[in-house]
Amino acid sequence: MRSSVFLLAQTFWSLGARALPNPTAAREAADLSDINTTIPDALRLSELYGAPDNDFNCKSDRNPVVMLHGLSADREVDLNMLQWELNRRGYCTFSQTYGAWDAVPWIGGLRPMADSAADIAAFVREVKDKTGAAKVDIVGHSEGGVQAIYVPMTQDGIADITEHLVALGPAIHGAKYYGFTDLWYIGGNVTRSIAKALQDLLGCPACDDMMTGGAVYKDFQSAAPIVQPGTKATVIMSSSDTLVSPDVSRIDEEGVRNIVVQDTCPDDAVGHAGLMWDKSVWRLIVNALEENDDEVFPCDSGIPV
Repeated sequence: MRSSVFLLAQTFWSLGARALPNPTAAREAADLSDINTTIPDALRLSELYGAPDNDFNCKSDRNPVVMLHGLSADREVDLNMLQWELNRRGYCTFSQTYGAWDAVPWIGGLRPMADSAADIAAFVREVKDKTGAAKVDIVGHSEGGVQAIYVPMTQDGIADITEHLVALGPAIHGAKYYGFTDLWYIGGNVTRSIAKALQDLLGCPACDDMMTGGAVYKDFQSAAPIVQPGTKATVIMSSSDTLVSPDVSRIDEEGVRNIVVQDTCPDDAVGHAGLMWDKSVWRLIVNALEENDDEVFPCDSGIPV
């Protein structure tokens, strides 16, 4: 645990201005010849890496759950550990990597969020159609949490086929960045250097989209309402989140549940990245999906970054 905290904490110290969005980069035409863009063994062989296969023959009496990773992550690292746990609890779960540049398909969430929203909507429809379910639930972390709310708001027909929307630390009211590539220290300096080089060369339009004044920020500001009728939204936040604070995440609309982790587990100082692994948070997610307040997991002490 200490090594994980150290590696994640290093990110906030090491990121400089060059890790911020670069909208003028040549992107797909950029020269990546000096960068080894394959998945490093340090990441691929980590115990935190790897998601279940998408099994469209899976059967459950609950809605299938689409899991959406955060910025600079992918389906194999972020909510993948929760995905395994939900499978053990009898859920059918599904995930994909969205928003990756073709050059490095394992670093997702970088492309314009409107483009990713269309891809996610197509995946939600695919899950519904192939499983035969009447409704689909969505759980997202960080940028994935934003998309959990944004996709039903902007993509035709998605609000009609989704029921529970669970957003972990979403930047609904304008992101203020530092340390947004903290996930990539899971694989050590190798993965961090690849992520930074990729962003320098290809850019991160999604980063700009979520910033105050960005395209997605403006869409939320002009929406009435943000959460679409017929969906049941839960926003889960941490008072210890210094990347996306609760006031940036909460949606003050009728029927939306805004939950602060510390209201249930006051001693859990989990931070933004830690939301994906924290058992206190997992309890709140299961509560949202099942519409109860059962103590599914005991209170945890999550990663404080």
